[in-house]
Amino acid sequence: MNHVAIDLGKKKSQICTRSEDGRIVKEGSYPTLGLAGLMEDWTASRVVVETCAEAFFVAKAARSQGHEVGVVPATLVKTLGVGARGVKNDRRDAQVLSEVSTRIDLPSVHIPQERSRRIKTLCGMRDGLVQSRTQLINTVRGWLRGELQHVRSGASYTFATRVHMS
Repeated sequence: MNHVAIDLGKKKSQICTRSEDGRIVKEGSYPTLGLAGLMEDWTASRVVVETCAEAFFVAKAARSQGHEVGVVPATLVKTLGVGARGVKNDRRDAQVLSEVSTRIDLPSVHIPQERSRRIKTLCGMRDGLVQSRTQLINTVRGWLRGELQHVRSGASYTFATRVHMS
């Protein structure tokens, strides 16, 4: 089984593939959007990625191709030497992850189902929108108080009408 480490990036990702005995058999930089298609040609492998925004998409793609997947917590990745000496080097980071993968079974964070991820994302977006709306209403109320105008209380969806009436 090969050990593939992917240092994910927004546009390009660095991949380092090692054989079971630890030899680097292939490495390179590839478009992140093309990773799912690239995995189709791989033999059964252990794929390791660091937690980030793109990690769960790549994990899903790798699992669908029959690969063993691990999404390594970012806190653990730093202790392994990724990003060592304060210098970010994608090639070196992928090499370190793949080397560690050949030596030990790296722990993985829970990889949620697609439906769970979508629901969590929607809830997070809704929460952000509600907070923004509340902040905007409070800002307008504060400004109006400085102008000695008071807006009566009520539902947020009637706020604009209540401001016009004051």
